[in-house]
Amino acid sequence: MIIEINMITEILLLTLLIEIATIASRALFGSAQKFYTKNRIPIRIHHGYIGLALIALYILFPVPTIFIVTGTALFLADLIHHFIVLPILVGRREI
Repeated sequence: MIIEINMITEILLLTLLIEIATIASRALFGSAQKFYTKNRIPIRIHHGYIGLALIALYILFPVPTIFIVTGTALFLADLIHHFIVLPILVGRREI
């Protein structure tokens, strides 16, 4: 499992695109936290969880490299969103 410079570039660009889409959807539709609270859904699915699942698939099975690129980008975008963007925009992490 070797990560090349091309993959790092792809991961960073995809992370940026995912985070832009996340911020835009929050601006258009509001906080997902309100949806989960209103509908009494006990567990929230973050895109970082999906990213970790894709990374695990890549490590455990012979799947294409798109799994590690997408998984890493989803996981990084979730970290950036909760630890950088949300504290700036709303003053809390909303985890």
